[in-house]
Amino acid sequence: MATLHEKKVKFNSKLTVSNTGGNLSTDSGLILVKEFMDSLNFSDLSKQHLEIEDKRLYHTHDNFSLMEQLIYQNIAGYSTDSSANLLKQDPIFKVVLDKSNLASQASLSRFWDRISEENISQLQELNQAMIDKVRLARNTTEMIFELDSTHSDTYGNQEKTDYNAHYQTNGYHPLVAFDGLTGDFLKAELRSGNVYTSTGIGAFVETRPTFE
Repeated sequence: MATLHEKKVKFNSKLTVSNTGGNLSTDSGLILVKEFMDSLNFSDLSKQHLEIEDKRLYHTHDNFSLMEQLIYQNIAGYSTDSSANLLKQDPIFKVVLDKSNLASQASLSRFWDRISEENISQLQELNQAMIDKVRLARNTTEMIFELDSTHSDTYGNQEKTDYNAHYQTNGYHPLVAFDGLTGDFLKAELRSGNVYTSTGIGAFVETRPTFE
């Protein structure tokens, strides 16, 4: 019986993508995400742009691996930190993160506590660096700056959460910007839930990313 060809990936020479069956996982699509992230040198870019203060005397997972785990969890649809406890032995996550065991919910939650306002700006710089790499690969010369607001629900007493009459729920009302031609995410700014849609747009646009 004919089968599809096996495919080697660059980020891990021991890993082969095959269509011949065997142990299956609903998270195997993360292999392609990892291949893309690796093509952008995501790990190196993270270390260039991020400086997260860490006073821990001992740790198993460094801040960059914790951030990477959170990114892959969210991409796979595991939006809460507690999902980590269910994924600790997941074979796909262990392969793409190159770990024998994943970080626990407690480790991820403590990671969030170490993130500062300066780190938020650094994350924007990291996002910009990734966009620059993609635009260079595409040889893109045009862009449509697409600006909008959105809503993010909250379920507690988080700082600046408020009721939004349009969405009829409590939460935040952030500004977001995308490239209208490619869909690339360019920038976001968190705002209180009750602010008007256009509030702060002038300053947001003035500090929009620049492309070299």
